[in-house]
Amino acid sequence: MGKVFSDIVSVFRRNGNLATQLIIINLVVFFGFTLVKFGIGLFPEATITPDNLSQNLWVSSRFMELIKHPWTLISYPFTHEGLFPLIFDLIIIYWFGNMLADFIGGRKMVITYLSGAWFSIAFFMLVWGVFTLMNKELGFNGFLYGASAGGFALMYAYVALNPESEIMFFTFRIKTRWLILTLLVISIFRSPPLGVVDLGGALFGYLQMKLLRSGINVTYAFEQFAIWLGNLSKPKRPPLQKYQRKQPAGKILKFSDYNKEVHPSQDEIDFLLDKISKGGYESLSSEEKNRLHKASQSAD
Repeated sequence: MGKVFSDIVSVFRRNGNLATQLIIINLVVFFGFTLVKFGIGLFPEATITPDNLSQNLWVSSRFMELIKHPWTLISYPFTHEGLFPLIFDLIIIYWFGNMLADFIGGRKMVITYLSGAWFSIAFFMLVWGVFTLMNKELGFNGFLYGASAGGFALMYAYVALNPESEIMFFTFRIKTRWLILTLLVISIFRSPPLGVVDLGGALFGYLQMKLLRSGINVTYAFEQFAIWLGNLSKPKRPPLQKYQRKQPAGKILKFSDYNKEVHPSQDEIDFLLDKISKGGYESLSSEEKNRLHKASQSAD
């Protein structure tokens, strides 16, 4: 089991495509939860039941339950209603995620996906809460699934940037906006509560890109946090040390201590060339430039 996990981590780290990384996370969460739930089901007398596990991993449609289990927000963007919704969501992430990343970059694409999923919770609580006040029979006590909402955020963000784009559908071309509108209508009619969740994700993705084009970045704070978090995981590079050379007596001298008439050694030349390859010619100090110039004259 440890070998399988290490292989997944290795593939995740090697793959720089953020859409593919999102897909890997979704697969790990879905099948990991399925296996754990299956294992718990084998022990009917166990203290932890599949229902207890669901309550601690999936976002509840009831506001008070969400307040009691706030950590479910972490797994929410990667939860799916079932196997076929999983396949659909992964296709959407791969297809529209990569196309959107070409326009706004991978980091912004991931933030659009996550923000759209989380916004869909607030949107559902507000809209379905109003519906419930109007008609008590509309009460919904199930779970909400965020991967679909994140996928709709990607689709509508892409259409907001490319309203006239077209997609090849079998043998003919159709407008992308009509395709994703059809998918949203199907989602609403298939399950109105979950359709409202998808509508929230679509609304966020569309408005986010419209505001971004007008110069308003609603996810700026989230992006700065992501950059800070990414910098923490990067190993710190040791500072470049200035080239030093030993005199025969063993005393270490810098360039300024050399006799200006002494031609640079091969080691010194190699060091200066390596420094140029890393930081360009302007990374050399004026003294180092003079030493390199003297070396070129001696070569002539």
